[in-house]
Amino acid sequence: MPIPPFTRRNFLSTAALGSAALGWLPRNASAEAAAVSTSQADWHASQTEWDAAPFNRLLRARRTVKQLFDATTPDGEMLTAHVHNALTGLERGFGIPKEMILVVVALRSHATLLNLDDYAWKKYQLGAGYKVKDPATGKPAERNIYFASILAPDGRYASDNPNDPRSIESDTSLQAIQRRGVQLLCCHVAIEGTAHYAVERLKLQASQETVAQDLLAHLLPGVLVVPSMVSAIPLLETHGRFAYLRL
Repeated sequence: MPIPPFTRRNFLSTAALGSAALGWLPRNASAEAAAVSTSQADWHASQTEWDAAPFNRLLRARRTVKQLFDATTPDGEMLTAHVHNALTGLERGFGIPKEMILVVVALRSHATLLNLDDYAWKKYQLGAGYKVKDPATGKPAERNIYFASILAPDGRYASDNPNDPRSIESDTSLQAIQRRGVQLLCCHVAIEGTAHYAVERLKLQASQETVAQDLLAHLLPGVLVVPSMVSAIPLLETHGRFAYLRL
């Protein structure tokens, strides 16, 4: 999905939450088409240039259970443990078919790091900046240590028993919860903040806008960007009927 660039100042100055909700909830095909036009988007994009369709699909999805995890710290193992617990409990404990469960993880503030790939972690020294150590080296991480599955790199697990350490439920990677259908969300305002911090901390010659664009180009596969997470969360709760859980 093409991601039109937004600045924090542009998003906050062009819309209040009420009008933003209308933009995220087009009522007909023509309104939705207007919201998807991104081909000519520049840095100061308007709301009509943001692709709202993927987010709207989350809101409108019909499931027995829709759960929203709100995470602000870059602790990927803690996050995946809670998500696995929720999914396995719903599927095996309550007998809800997995296709009738939808879990979304809102990664904001420092948890934004979890959405970024190894290139971004190394180039912008995110491990050093946010005090995340690589267990393989004992030094500040220069890769996203939480993403790739070590247990099943090819996606094939030796057991489907949730109590077996060889099962997907024991896989602490972000890749594992994505394999279970979990949607990761990224906050554009938080990306701006990450870019600003990188420019100041590393004394970069590049502008904040340039770094933000670079970060957006290096999100993990399948990550969905929203203009503002603190605006997206109430929409998910009220219009999407997601049950909220703060981690």
